[in-house]
Amino acid sequence: MLAELSGIPEWSSDSTRDEIIHDLFRDHCADLVRLAYLIVGDRDAAEESVHEAFIAVYRNWNNLRDRSSLGSQVRAAVINQCRTVQRDQFRSRRIDGDAIANDQALRTFAVLRRLPQRQREVVVCRYHLDLTEAQTAALLELEIGSVNRHAHRALQRLQRDKEVAR
Repeated sequence: MLAELSGIPEWSSDSTRDEIIHDLFRDHCADLVRLAYLIVGDRDAAEESVHEAFIAVYRNWNNLRDRSSLGSQVRAAVINQCRTVQRDQFRSRRIDGDAIANDQALRTFAVLRRLPQRQREVVVCRYHLDLTEAQTAALLELEIGSVNRHAHRALQRLQRDKEVAR
């Protein structure tokens, strides 16, 4: 599960950057794509976000603060890349939710995309990734109180939207 991404195994001291990135990609790519898909709502954009995040980590290998938290750093890079994609999507087009009406993930995204960006990110981290408040706060670079406030407001809004839809 992606929530366990920070618990990646230790590599031997002679493991190369290529081997470590390859292993991390092989073991966690699918979970990271699902995470990105929930944020951006487009399969191709999600895959591209994950690839770009791994490229960024690869390129910045020598600047990584702590390789023991490499999994968390990759996940943060994916979320940052998703933010870039969302800005681009906002400028260029809206996702047509009716195009793939049978896709459960798209329906989930249709609900989530009604939320403001920070609320959506908090909901995905807390309830999809099962991260704690502290983990969510660290990943999104927020205070724990802000995580709680965003989660509370998001859940209120989702409940209100659900009642209106009845």
